[in-house]
Amino acid sequence: MFKHLFEFAYSSLLLLIVSIFGISFDALSQESDKVNVSANVDIYSSYIWRGMDMGHIPTIQPGFTVEYKDFSLGYSGSYKITGDGDNEINLFLSKSFGFITLELWDYWSYGKSGANNFLDIREGRTNHLFEGLVTLSAGDYLPLSLMGGWLFYGADESKSLYLELEYALPINNSELLFNVGYQARGNYYADKPGFVNLGLTYTQPIIISKGVSIDLLLSLIANPSEKNIFFTIGISLYNN
Repeated sequence: MFKHLFEFAYSSLLLLIVSIFGISFDALSQESDKVNVSANVDIYSSYIWRGMDMGHIPTIQPGFTVEYKDFSLGYSGSYKITGDGDNEINLFLSKSFGFITLELWDYWSYGKSGANNFLDIREGRTNHLFEGLVTLSAGDYLPLSLMGGWLFYGADESKSLYLELEYALPINNSELLFNVGYQARGNYYADKPGFVNLGLTYTQPIIISKGVSIDLLLSLIANPSEKNIFFTIGISLYNN
């Protein structure tokens, strides 16, 4: 009982922090071209990540990012409202070089499935997953990007390599996002190399006002390697 109360209180605190960041730094981001802070709170009918069902039905996912010049530092969380699966606290640092972006991610999950000590990063015992990401983007010329992610340390002993091609198609004021994800090495996303994440996401703005926007997201996701298919509905609230 106390554990559930702690998780609820912790999640509520993080949401409060996200809200405070979104409000407090809005003026700063308008007044300075050096620092920009963005925040979001998303709710999804289920949590599907790179073709894997994470067991949350539904889930709430807050996050915020601080940008300075070409550097970004941020947090992304995932907390189950009901269902199985662990909660997550994910941190990242990124640096852009024109059309190339380098990222370092620390994914940490906690709950019923294992060790809950955030400071425990011992190989073979930790719930942390460290990933290095490289993204190549065509930018304004073409809404196409290619991403490669390597889980180089932590809970994935196979050190999986994931590749994803993404294309965004604008339709009036909405967008269709196509993505193809392939596990090139390891067994984190599936038992063997293969296509693990074929996705189509439709994004429709619902409310666009000064400072805040709300989008509706509809996603159809297939994992051919695991013979799974998912349909999710999401609502995204973020500052603009």
